Amino acid sequence: MIRPVHVLNLGVALCLAMGCSSVAKRLTDPSYTGPFRTQYNHSSVGFDSLKTVSRVAILPTALPEGGLGTPQSEAATEVQAGLIAELRQDGPFEAVFYTPPKGRWLQGALELRTTEALPSQLLQDVQRQTSADAILFSSLSTYQPYPPLRIGIKLSLVRVHDGVVLWQFDDGFNAGEAPTLNDARKYLRESMGIETDPPPALSVDSPQRFIRYGVSRTVRLLKRDFQPAPSPLATTNDLQKASSGPQSKKS
Repeated sequence: MIRPVHVLNLGVALCLAMGCSSVAKRLTDPSYTGPFRTQYNHSSVGFDSLKTVSRVAILPTALPEGGLGTPQSEAATEVQAGLIAELRQDGPFEAVFYTPPKGRWLQGALELRTTEALPSQLLQDVQRQTSADAILFSSLSTYQPYPPLRIGIKLSLVRVHDGVVLWQFDDGFNAGEAPTLNDARKYLRESMGIETDPPPALSVDSPQRFIRYGVSRTVRLLKRDFQPAPSPLATTNDLQKASSGPQSKKS
């Protein structure tokens, strides 16, 4: 017969072992330690112009050139859904989805690629239907749903009243690159509660989750550019306060 004290000791030993394993993972797993993806190909006209945008119409995500298969269509749908979800979660503007009428200024297509010339009546039509200040065009530039997972995303934020491009993103995410894979696994853990194993295990085996990761990082940049830059004077003062430590009052 196993005595209760032995059961208690066994439970304590298991908890300690699990704790040590968790600490070791945090110290050695690159999804905790990095390096992480930090640089992306994007541009912005600046906060002063972006801050005037309060409502954005999101058009359907376009497919890659020549990409008419089911995987590409499903991936474009995932990008579109991810954009709407991310922008409606603490977004810098109100996001409304707009489906253009077929056979009008899009010549029968529901999507418009970010590289195409804007139809003459597009901006006015979207503004009339949605009262949006800007339109967000998106397209899937590349997609590889097998390891290493890859996805390319293009976004263009265009002001309605004059057609000026306010913000652009054009970059790819490749799970075969260590910083991107580390960053994707970190996102899965922190945002989705999904713990994955480091390589050589197949760490990211879900194309849908990898797409959501790519969209989240893209939208994070957009949200960041909608925030005012910190004042250089304020930053200097903060650094001086941090370096000097707590100050004692003089009597």
